[in-house]
Amino acid sequence: MKNSNDKQLCDIAIGDAVMELFNQDAPVSRTTLLAQLEKMIHAGVTAEEVRIARLALELVTNSSTADKVEQSEENVMSFRAKNASADDSTQH
Repeated sequence: MKNSNDKQLCDIAIGDAVMELFNQDAPVSRTTLLAQLEKMIHAGVTAEEVRIARLALELVTNSSTADKVEQSEENVMSFRAKNASADDSTQH
């Protein structure tokens, strides 16, 4: 991100994409958000609209990659916790 104004404009673009998904009664997920941002890139009328949509897409893509590592670790913890709570046997 070049500056805080770009960050604010990216946040607005992401919000617009999410609102469009809501308006379409579409599921909101990273996949659908990325697809909506792609549509915004192609529908951009001005070079600035396209630039901001691309920055927003990059931001979501990068955060998605970082979150996959966290999610993977959370799933392992969730699996372990689930198995521990499912074991009602008494150990002696």
